[in-house]
Amino acid sequence: MDDAIAADEQELRNQGWRPVRPSAFTQLIGPILFRHEGDGFRFCFRVQDKHDNSVERPHGGMIMAFCDEALGMTAHRARPGERLLTIGFECQFLDASSVGDLIVAETEVTRATASLMFMRGTCRVGDRAIASCSGIWKVVSPRPAIGPAGG
Repeated sequence: MDDAIAADEQELRNQGWRPVRPSAFTQLIGPILFRHEGDGFRFCFRVQDKHDNSVERPHGGMIMAFCDEALGMTAHRARPGERLLTIGFECQFLDASSVGDLIVAETEVTRATASLMFMRGTCRVGDRAIASCSGIWKVVSPRPAIGPAGG
């Protein structure tokens, strides 16, 4: 991580943002940070050169991956201890953003059943909405422990 990126991440941490628990994938695209606000959470990432689609704008796939991560993390926070998987996801691009922008996702659970979580979110740069997203997460029961063979 270069010095400017590290300094930016430290400034965000000083504002109350914390890194999400990294996975192999989020380490490639991140850092992604979160902050508790009111009754929910917000997620953010700074558009870096590695996200550039070659015209100084973040690749749409990056925005979709960020939205999927933010919605999924919101679903997991609403159902701690349960495993959830994305089974449906939609994203609409509303406006452009640029390298250097801080993209913030506001997310919410719109409905929860015993087996499904319905989510939606909006990505903003400042007050300007740049993407909206929605998705469905399936609650998956934990895998049974594997016991000794035979019987």
